[in-house]
Amino acid sequence: MRSKEKVRRLVYEILSVLKEGKHEGPQGARVIAKELQKRGFHIGDRAVRYHLKHLDERGLTKKRGSLKGRIITEKGEEEVRNDLVGERVGFIVGKIYELIYKMNYDLESGKGKIVANLSLLNSEKIEESLKIMKEIMKKGYAPSPLVKISNEGESVGKTKVPEGKVGIATVCSVTIDGLLIGEGIPVTPRFGGLLEIEKGKPNRFVDAIAYQGSSLDPLEVFASKKMTSYLNVLEKGSGRILANLRDIPASARAEAIEIIDRAKGNDLNGVLDIGAPAEALFGLPVEVNRVGIVVVGGINPAIAVEERGIEIETKPLEEILDISEMRHIQEFV
Repeated sequence: MRSKEKVRRLVYEILSVLKEGKHEGPQGARVIAKELQKRGFHIGDRAVRYHLKHLDERGLTKKRGSLKGRIITEKGEEEVRNDLVGERVGFIVGKIYELIYKMNYDLESGKGKIVANLSLLNSEKIEESLKIMKEIMKKGYAPSPLVKISNEGESVGKTKVPEGKVGIATVCSVTIDGLLIGEGIPVTPRFGGLLEIEKGKPNRFVDAIAYQGSSLDPLEVFASKKMTSYLNVLEKGSGRILANLRDIPASARAEAIEIIDRAKGNDLNGVLDIGAPAEALFGLPVEVNRVGIVVVGGINPAIAVEERGIEIETKPLEEILDISEMRHIQEFV
């Protein structure tokens, strides 16, 4: 990597660190440098301070009152979204595999770590939100009915719940991929998209984005554009939800079905269909010698809450949690 490109990448990573930790308050150079080391940038506190000074001048970061450290500005967050798009192509696929590597869930014992999404919302909206999430889960439009609820000041993985907020962790659909990979079946994320539901049954994908060519999570893209209609699905049986298409080797189909069936007994599912070799699923193509698997989006319950007009911030692919920390949603509502 050329020197100029390396600096651009470093600046992007500093802003990313601040964005990811914005709910924890201002972050100092030492904390940022430590996080950068995990991302392959071995620089000291002094170098971080140098870059922060220039980021302040550009209006991308700022100090908050008398507190030490920096926070990211709205302009800085916009820079993170727009900068280095070319270098981030394939970033989501890499993140998926990194999270799967950190999983250690065992189907036999029902114990271990899974991948979770995290939503933050105002505490006074928790009961109403959980009722909506429960309905989405009952319909089978979420990978699991298991949730973890955390109050302000408590930690969910690496995230601390801010004052006045409640955190709701839900099972991410990547957990299903992790179960298959853990049993020796290679899984490739292919598409994330909008799946049309008609009279309570999946009909076809009306839009989709390929994971391999995307710098963003495809489901986040559709969610941010408000293209779903979960409330229609709940009330009328028809609408649009978020779902993914993964594929596996055709020779592993029978074993995959057996694993998925076993997972259902552990409250892990969300699989809408498993195709035949090279069979297109709900309008999306599947390659020769591959079998497609359609899995509902893990953020579906949270996006349904947002459709109701409740302010909620959702981070997909966010945490690795021990499943023992999670409970069936029926215990809360």
